[in-house]
Amino acid sequence: MPIDILNTDYLSGLAGISVAPDELLIAFVAPPWGDALDRTSGLDLRRTTPPIAEILDSLLHRFSQSHLLCAIQVYEVVDPVSMAEVRACFEWSTFRVYELNAPGQRPGILLGTKGWVP
Repeated sequence: MPIDILNTDYLSGLAGISVAPDELLIAFVAPPWGDALDRTSGLDLRRTTPPIAEILDSLLHRFSQSHLLCAIQVYEVVDPVSMAEVRACFEWSTFRVYELNAPGQRPGILLGTKGWVP
């Protein structure tokens, strides 16, 4: 399969994508964390630039008839309120942390689906 890498904002990038209703669309969401990551309280998904929920709203609206799998880059500690808000966007979700680094520096991923359940 060909892969195109574009250096653009997510709204412009999504505008050029078309997916048949029965196809699976996989989106990797990893906006800059900036001030959203605090070593004590963890990652606040509402404070990424742009906020994760804003990106998801655009994805879910634009591809409302498609099967969607979102892989969201997170941190081992995530603000629980922001995590609950993001997980509420999906029909199914799971959160994984990978022991690649020392405690306090571990990456994670939040997987979520819309339009289907694995």
